Amino acid sequence: MGAKSYYFEDNQIKPMGDIPEEPSSSGLFEKIQNDLLKDITILVVDDNPINLTVAHKTLAKFGAKTVKALSGAEGIKAFKKQSVQLILMDLHMPFMDGFEAAQKLKGTKEFSERPAPILAYTTYAFEDVKEQIESCGLDGYIGKPFTQYQVLERIIEAVKPQ
Repeated sequence: MGAKSYYFEDNQIKPMGDIPEEPSSSGLFEKIQNDLLKDITILVVDDNPINLTVAHKTLAKFGAKTVKALSGAEGIKAFKKQSVQLILMDLHMPFMDGFEAAQKLKGTKEFSERPAPILAYTTYAFEDVKEQIESCGLDGYIGKPFTQYQVLERIIEAVKPQ
């Protein structure tokens, strides 16, 4: 099961189907609109500044706005101050790991008023954290390293209207 990629055509998001995961020089990449995620603000919580920068640049390429936090505690504070449509939560952080941060975040008044999907964003193999992801009520998983298309697919799945 490979990652799906999407492009924007005729004001619709369309799956690329059997097209190779990485764009070729055929001009396919140019069809992907820079504003595919333009109305989405994403809170990225990761204790590694390099990972925050990579996530920001990847998401910005598709028009998303990002709010960055270097710890679970910072992520909770940022969420309380800023309306976001999605949270990418690193699971392995010092002091407060992503599981604890997600549980505390979900317990806030702000989260009950404006809930947002929380995706685990981690180097852990899915099989190693599946039970914890489910018990914490996280909404999905993105494994590091990842391609920008894997991230885009998970984000679109998480924020699309139900």
